[in-house]
Amino acid sequence: MTFSPIHIGFSTPRKFNPASAVVRWFTQSKASHAFFIYFDHDWHLDMVLEAHEVGFRLIPYERFQQRNRIVAVYTPMLDINVGTARVVKEFLGRAYDFGGLFGMSIVMLGRWLRRKWRNPWDSSKAAFCSEACVLALKYSDYPKAEHLTPHEMGPQDLMDFLDREAILSSNQLIKKQSVDSGRV
Repeated sequence: MTFSPIHIGFSTPRKFNPASAVVRWFTQSKASHAFFIYFDHDWHLDMVLEAHEVGFRLIPYERFQQRNRIVAVYTPMLDINVGTARVVKEFLGRAYDFGGLFGMSIVMLGRWLRRKWRNPWDSSKAAFCSEACVLALKYSDYPKAEHLTPHEMGPQDLMDFLDREAILSSNQLIKKQSVDSGRV
């Protein structure tokens, strides 16, 4: 079986979406969403795995791009297939973690007050978007991911982590790609 690298992408909707606007404002983020991109060798398509309001799902990247503006795509230079597979086994077809997303408001309020407050409504049976991506990094034993708290990280937190790792590692662990091209 052939495995392709799994990318971590960040996006925001092309059309106005109040939930996305609130997430971006509240987290001071360029993106309101985090997701995985991989090439499916059975379908010969780039596919998106995402925690979406309808649940954790799989859709073609081309269709995803029709409704979303891609902000950034990162390619971890170490394999995260094992961690992503575990996330898929745990969450594919399950509900979106709306409680965990709402609980992020408590985490963010704590940050503004310079306090560390935990997410009180995190669910072990569901995930929100950036939580799923962080879990994949942790489950893959990605360097420095052991210090991350998945249910307390938004898309911007994850982008900041990936940017820091790209700088600190001289691009050996993370490769940030141009988002101008359609193909990852």
